[in-house]
Amino acid sequence: MTAMNLAILLLVQTAQAAPAAPTPFIDIQELSPREHRMSAFVLTAPTELTIKAVGAEPWPDRLRARDDEHWEDDEQTTWPAAAWILDARTRAVVWDLRAVDTRRDANGLRRFSGTVRLPAGTYEAHYASYPASSVWMDNNISLSVEDLVRVGRRAKYGGPYVEKGLVKEFGLSIIGGAGARSASNDDLKTARKAFTGSAIATIAPEPNESARQGFELTRPTDLDIYAIGELTIDTEYDYGWIMNADTHKRVWVMSFVDTDPAGGSAKNRMAHETIRLQPGRYVTYFVNDESHHPDDWNRVPPTDPDFWGLTLRVTDPAARAAVRPFDYEPVPPGQTIVSMIGVGDEAMRSEGFVLKRAMDVRIYAIGEGISRMVDYGWITDIEHHKQVWTMTLENTEHAGGAEKNRLFDGTMRLTPGTYMVYYRTDGSHSADDWNAAPPAEAKYYGVSVFPASGRLNRADIAPYVRPSRGNEVALVELTRMGDNEHARKTFQVDMQTRVRVYALGEGRDGMMFDYGRIEDRDGRIVWEMKYEQTEPAGGGEKNRMFDGVVTLRPGQYVLRYSSDGSHSYTDWNDDPPDDPESWGIAVFRMGTR
Repeated sequence: MTAMNLAILLLVQTAQAAPAAPTPFIDIQELSPREHRMSAFVLTAPTELTIKAVGAEPWPDRLRARDDEHWEDDEQTTWPAAAWILDARTRAVVWDLRAVDTRRDANGLRRFSGTVRLPAGTYEAHYASYPASSVWMDNNISLSVEDLVRVGRRAKYGGPYVEKGLVKEFGLSIIGGAGARSASNDDLKTARKAFTGSAIATIAPEPNESARQGFELTRPTDLDIYAIGELTIDTEYDYGWIMNADTHKRVWVMSFVDTDPAGGSAKNRMAHETIRLQPGRYVTYFVNDESHHPDDWNRVPPTDPDFWGLTLRVTDPAARAAVRPFDYEPVPPGQTIVSMIGVGDEAMRSEGFVLKRAMDVRIYAIGEGISRMVDYGWITDIEHHKQVWTMTLENTEHAGGAEKNRLFDGTMRLTPGTYMVYYRTDGSHSADDWNAAPPAEAKYYGVSVFPASGRLNRADIAPYVRPSRGNEVALVELTRMGDNEHARKTFQVDMQTRVRVYALGEGRDGMMFDYGRIEDRDGRIVWEMKYEQTEPAGGGEKNRMFDGVVTLRPGQYVLRYSSDGSHSYTDWNDDPPDDPESWGIAVFRMGTR
């Protein structure tokens, strides 16, 4: 036998004698530049696990400690690739690559190779690979990761870890003993049920949607809140709250200052706390916008991504009997005096009613406002031409979803009289087509008026009829005037008569553009709406009003109204007046002398 043959024989015998390398029962490899992956496993006994993981810190020349100035700059402060393990029963993180001792390579990779002992249980191994700092489409248009939504396989990713091929090294492998195995779907469901079994509400709406759940407590109850969402110092995007259904006051709100980091991106925030609620009816909400959610993370996800949303649990299982679900609607069905909801773009809607007795009414109105309200409602006392309520930024609160969604939910007392309820929208963000996340109660976009008691007695309400004041009788009117009007009507008075002239028009800087006048039969102007004789009519500054008395001698007259090509009842280009139905001029007989 030659020396070469002997050497080959020894190598073969050595290879045959060597034990096979253990096979990882968790092996997460070949991750894309924007991928979150999870594999569950079961330990039937306390087990020492061998873990190998490669992650990445922010690219070396961008690494910066998270502080008050850079807390939200994920590219400088958040690991773009990391692995971690959750206890599926408690949702607690039991191991995290970002929190253990790792070997740091000069290229920013972080490596771990070691052992971890875990008790028996069911666990979730997670890996998040989000190193792409830019994305290109097939047409070479560059997008930020924040703006990217489901570009699919056509996307090309950029960033140092991608361009240098280091993303290929990302991965997690776990080797265990005989008591370690991959978990089945049933294993995972059973383990998670240990956490959710005492839940009275679990809310996880779809992207760009919201969800709510009502519950009633028959005794004081401690509740555990577990909520994960997207919030920054300035804005809430995905978040929840709990409201007292009877007082309509929020008893708990998920805010940035009252939450903790949820892992991953700085905007991932978590609330995990216990609150005590008194007996009563409550509603818990959660709202999502259209980006950064379990279906499509645009930044590194939180450590418990599958529980994005809100879970409300009783801390004492025996207290479960004190909780009853109930169906909640913010507006009682079939009990409204006025219901103008589902309002779309560029709308001007109105609905009147006669109130026969004094009543406390609740107004539930959702609109849009940032520096001022652009979609909003108001109520006018028609008999006295006086606005009695309107939506403002100051008297509304965040309605959920986009920050510009505003909600008025309150009560007021109305005396007997005739009222007109108005609602106006601009050309974007409405029930027709949301251009940002819709409000929590999107179907109620508009205004609803109903008794504060929640029960309507139809005998208290009558159909709208235009009122008169005292012994006034309408002689003639030109109302609901549009653009480029040159309207006229003739009327006659048989004796010297005091008339009330009520006119609304457009004026600015001492000049009137939409205005009324009265002429005699020969065309001479008897009365004309002049800017200096008018006062603000509500809404935009250019809305002007005259409400006064004019004496007419016996004879025939012509009532006229003229308007320019913009801002009228048919097409407001600024906020309309408090009494838009009366845009124009009306003459009322007051009596004789």
